[in-house]
Amino acid sequence: MRRAGLAVVVVLLALGMGEALARLSPPPDLREGTWTGPAPAGTASGEILLDGSPWLLWELRPGDHQEKGVRVHVNALGMRDRERGPRTRPRALALGDSSVYGFGVEDAEVFTARLEERLDAEFVNAAVPGYSTFQALNFLDGRGMGLDPDLLIVATLWSDNNFDSFVDRELIAAYQGWSGSWSQRLRAELTHSAVFRWLDWTLRVGPAAGRARKVGWQVGGTDPRNGRRRVSIEDYAANLDGFAERMRARGGGVVFVILPNRADLQNEAPDPAWGPYRTVMRTAATRWGAPLVDLPPVFRADGGSADALFLDQMHPTPRGHALMADALAATLGAAGWPAAPITLKPAPDRVPVVDRFDGTGFAGASR
Repeated sequence: MRRAGLAVVVVLLALGMGEALARLSPPPDLREGTWTGPAPAGTASGEILLDGSPWLLWELRPGDHQEKGVRVHVNALGMRDRERGPRTRPRALALGDSSVYGFGVEDAEVFTARLEERLDAEFVNAAVPGYSTFQALNFLDGRGMGLDPDLLIVATLWSDNNFDSFVDRELIAAYQGWSGSWSQRLRAELTHSAVFRWLDWTLRVGPAAGRARKVGWQVGGTDPRNGRRRVSIEDYAANLDGFAERMRARGGGVVFVILPNRADLQNEAPDPAWGPYRTVMRTAATRWGAPLVDLPPVFRADGGSADALFLDQMHPTPRGHALMADALAATLGAAGWPAAPITLKPAPDRVPVVDRFDGTGFAGASR
């Protein structure tokens, strides 16, 4: 009995010493508290790495960093925006993916920053690279509504229509189930131990750092596509209604924005895979009586070359963001906002839309 007791004491002392040593001298990669992910949001190569989240799938890491040679500030709520206090004037909240976030463009050149300089209102950029309407709705419910917006700028398209290796509805359900499992709860408790963090980094996180999956629009995607949209067209239509329903319930408005890409200038895709999604957004704007900003004609009318307006296939240059700001300012001015609210009417039932591309993995689909 004494031997057993002595053995327990020795084991406890060893664990205590190991814990103390691990806390005093963590590996270099753990000293900044970043052990839960392969690297901080801004890496030496300037790529955007995102923290995991059960309801959002991923989110921006707050802080100041460099991305592809431009300065980016992400506030405490995970938005590419300054910190915002209580609303003192009309406030618009922009939702979308990397084209709306302003990938490759300086903070001051993003269309939301330009609009805030021109109109007597706040324009909060809540877009996140790779976000679909499912993620944007969850972000809106969890954080965005806390900012008390009068208006939503809904510009979600490319991520929803994308053919990828996962489907958002299924992945979010699986992720939420995993995060509530007994094994994940146990892991959450074990993370308080410095020894566990050492082992977890050494055996799991560190070796996987080089294989960390990045959002497909950044690196072209390495995971095999499954031939399905990230968000089915039925879910896309329902989610657009979800934005309008939430704002109508609080007496606010929505402006829908159809994003452009390089193919719109070069006439390379007469029957593009993203076409049905644009049709659904146009229909949603009509049904709710909401303003619609159709950017492809705006970009064509500018007369600039594709290289002058796009960094790649879909991310606008500073000149492209200026066009976005001009078009939005004109549409909002015609609607009387911010001097007068944009009101939504009750929408009639949706008419089903068939997406003939879903399940095909259409090669022309945007990433």
